Amino acid sequence: MGEESFIERYRKLLHGKEQIKEIPRIQRYLNRPKLAELFCKGDEKKGRDRNIYAAHVRYGYRLNEIAEYLGIRYTTVSKVLKNAERN
Repeated sequence: MGEESFIERYRKLLHGKEQIKEIPRIQRYLNRPKLAELFCKGDEKKGRDRNIYAAHVRYGYRLNEIAEYLGIRYTTVSKVLKNAERN
């Protein structure tokens, strides 16, 4: 993408534009928090599941990215999302 100073200048411009498909994915989600910021060590299952949903739906992380970070299976992440959408 460029140097950190370049990225910082454009973070504010891209805020709120995460859903515009014409902007490449990597640029749309410059403002998203890192997975380490979303997930705290020792989170209870309920909190972890809420954060899985936020990471995917709100911040655009892919299921395999979330699963790899948490050390769980891709299918587990998929089931968590499916359950969250039902509730």
